[in-house]
Amino acid sequence: MSAPPAQPPEQSSAGAAGKAAEPGLLMDQFLPRCDFAVVHADVLRAPPAECNGAASELDLFQAPLVATLLGIRALPQRVVGTLRGRGKTATLQASRRTFRFKDMVGLGWILLGETPSVEMVLGQVSRPWKAVAASTDAPTTPEQFTRFDEPGFAKIAASLRIDPYGNCSSILTIETRVAITDDMSRRRFRRYWLVISPFSSLIRRMALRLLATELRRSAPGRPSNGGLGS
Repeated sequence: MSAPPAQPPEQSSAGAAGKAAEPGLLMDQFLPRCDFAVVHADVLRAPPAECNGAASELDLFQAPLVATLLGIRALPQRVVGTLRGRGKTATLQASRRTFRFKDMVGLGWILLGETPSVEMVLGQVSRPWKAVAASTDAPTTPEQFTRFDEPGFAKIAASLRIDPYGNCSSILTIETRVAITDDMSRRRFRRYWLVISPFSSLIRRMALRLLATELRRSAPGRPSNGGLGS
């Protein structure tokens, strides 16, 4: 999230206010224009069906460093929730045993759309620069998310997409777009992102490496460089 959205795989982008992304992606139906975007991608030595199955079940908590980084990002919300007497919510989050892409649904994210075995898009409306990021009036349906324009918030869409590459490989793309609803919030988000973006990028890169490792385990004869771009 630090240059225009249309960047090659493994590059971050931000500050491209109002620039539309390439057509043809399911995400374009829900957040076609954004202020910030980040894309990470890798070529994996596995056919799309196998890659999709592994990606769907990939648990980021398998990597201790990723689990620690995710915990640090969620710490302010948990502390505030505890101080306000929301012990139940804090306990629920602390007791989670897995962190897969689909596990984000119900944890402040909603399922915006899905093309089976190809692309899944999640969305949320929040204020990530605040200790309590969630909105009490957060959209609960794709239609509400698309129409939402209340000042003071960030509309965030995240997608996981798998495309075929050659006869037996796949391209896995992880993309996040952020559209800010007013200028003041845009400045606040930019300051927030300067701090958090290195950690977010590290989590995504580690997720791609972890997935390549899982695919190698499932097919012992596969070449050692399961992720060609790693």
